[in-house]
Amino acid sequence: MDEQDMILLREIAAQGKRYTAGNVDRRRYQRLVDAGFLMANTVNVSDVLYELTEAGRAVAAAAIR
Repeated sequence: MDEQDMILLREIAAQGKRYTAGNVDRRRYQRLVDAGFLMANTVNVSDVLYELTEAGRAVAAAAIR
């Protein structure tokens, strides 16, 4: 996990969730899903809603301190 991943987790923690729509590069999100920090919920063919898992919340909270 790099600094950009930590920033993304903190942003999602602050917003509660992240909605991506359309043709978006989701590789960084998928990397965090694979690591167990995010959950991906497909809304339709081109949209995905991402939310933090418990592990993601813990990492985001530790990064803020």
